[in-house]
Amino acid sequence: MKRILLPCVLAAAFCASGASAKKTSISFDGLCDGMNISVNEAIQAALETGNGCDKGAHFGAGTIGKIKNRGTAITFGVNLSGKGDTKDQYIYVVDYPLVTGGQWTNFYTSDGKTLSRINGGTYTVGQASRGANSGSRTSLSHDRNAGRLD
Repeated sequence: MKRILLPCVLAAAFCASGASAKKTSISFDGLCDGMNISVNEAIQAALETGNGCDKGAHFGAGTIGKIKNRGTAITFGVNLSGKGDTKDQYIYVVDYPLVTGGQWTNFYTSDGKTLSRINGGTYTVGQASRGANSGSRTSLSHDRNAGRLD
């Protein structure tokens, strides 16, 4: 129940705010996936769906805010049940405003007590990832330099 509450609340806020959402596609550089992002500046929130090799595999909702030592970013809670993962919770942090060369990072928790970094890099604005043509690695492929953050 909790997993679907935030996306439902944000979706309702998007509809109720009356403001049109700005839609942008990004691709994670060197990987086969990315995100289609709808930003609603009026409520400082965003929605996302996967693209490229993750098209239809995930969706998420998030808020826009400042992060110490990073700057402004969108922090998404992402549901990956479409990829068969029903036990972990994922967070994607994407630099905002969305500009080519911006940074992204993702994390997961399996227990709500430990947070582990999965991957990160730069992204390109204006196109969905080309899927398998961009390589077989996805944003969920573990970076050897990543680690636990607890």
